[in-house]
Amino acid sequence: MNKRLNSEKLDSSLIDLKKKVVLGLSSFQFMAMVRRGLFYTFLSLYLRVTLELSVTETTLLASLTMIANSTSQTFVWGKISDKYQARTSLIVIGETIAAFGYILVYFLHIHLMNTNGLISAAYSIIVGLSLLEFFWSMSNLGWSALVSDLTTSKERGRLMSVVSSVGGVGRILGISVSALLYDWGGEAGGFTSGLLFFFASGIMLVSAALIWYGTSTSEMIYTNTRTKEVAVKENASFSNSYSSRGFYWFLVSMFVVGLGAFSILQILIFYVELESPIGASYFDIAMIRNSASFATIVASLLAGPLADRIGRKNALGLGFALAAITPIFYMFAQNAVQMIVINSLSGISRALMNVVGYLVASDLIPPERRGRLFGQYNAVTYISFGLAGTLLGGPIADHLIGTGLTQASAYVAAFQVASIVSWLGTVIYASKVKSKRG
Repeated sequence: MNKRLNSEKLDSSLIDLKKKVVLGLSSFQFMAMVRRGLFYTFLSLYLRVTLELSVTETTLLASLTMIANSTSQTFVWGKISDKYQARTSLIVIGETIAAFGYILVYFLHIHLMNTNGLISAAYSIIVGLSLLEFFWSMSNLGWSALVSDLTTSKERGRLMSVVSSVGGVGRILGISVSALLYDWGGEAGGFTSGLLFFFASGIMLVSAALIWYGTSTSEMIYTNTRTKEVAVKENASFSNSYSSRGFYWFLVSMFVVGLGAFSILQILIFYVELESPIGASYFDIAMIRNSASFATIVASLLAGPLADRIGRKNALGLGFALAAITPIFYMFAQNAVQMIVINSLSGISRALMNVVGYLVASDLIPPERRGRLFGQYNAVTYISFGLAGTLLGGPIADHLIGTGLTQASAYVAAFQVASIVSWLGTVIYASKVKSKRG
């Protein structure tokens, strides 16, 4: 009788912990996406228009930060995470360092703007944020490993759907506020006054507090009870099914599709603000960006159940195919409304790639190697995002503009190349990963 009562109390305790975990993870994701939407939506425009960088130079912001993020996760934080199993601590430390670092970057770039000129100020932002990314990436790694630690394979799909959808809401809020603050107090006043830097810093401190409250106790207690039993079962199954070759082909396909899809993500804002064919205002740009976020919210809620119904690998293949098709549709948009509708497809593909891609990775990664292999998974996704604009979108646009082609035609050519590259990654996935069992 006592054993039964103790078991019921433990089950009730674990349910309460799970609610707290979901709240903590969802709150953290919401705040993280608010910050990204708030700070990065117009940062490339600030670098390009106000600080006078070329298209390719503006893409260095993403490429250098993602290189720093990827290498540190792969070679530093993944090993530390597996050795000490301190996922929550990594998140809190990473967010706190980045919060204070953003303020330092702001004052440095203002100082250089007044003394050395616009180009120096622009590069101080790029280099400063890249250095910060080395430390902030411990937060990415800790979050990815923590989700797998605190959930079973069946629970993961539902949790990731909820968390990604909540993140989509946060991104919409961040983008909307960014559109209001970008020219607050003058041209690009949101950045020159420091308002957007300070907002982003404050959000990171709140994020650190939320994740600590929501998961620090749960991580210790939940991991030491039921998840130990889950880990034993998962270890037993992985010992027979884990294939390093399959996992790395999966990473290759993710990288190539991401390289195509993300190569135009950073230059799309330059295309839509041209007088022809779109002629978007700042409000229109925010709505175009938000259309993807709205689609991500809905698609994220459906991604987990869809993956369980048609198979995770099939659902991810669908996301890859949408990522390959969407750049072609951009070429036919003639106004902001059409671009809003078309850009929704990118939100759907992103939701499938984020939610289902994580689920597929979780299925392929054995529990005892989550830190290192999730570091590699995150590294591939981030570095494809970072390098895409610098390797493809930016150079193609700059070269064609330099040859005398109109800016609109140059960006359209970049869309075509993006589609071809994403299709190549989809073919690799279909032949090397999706067709394999295990």
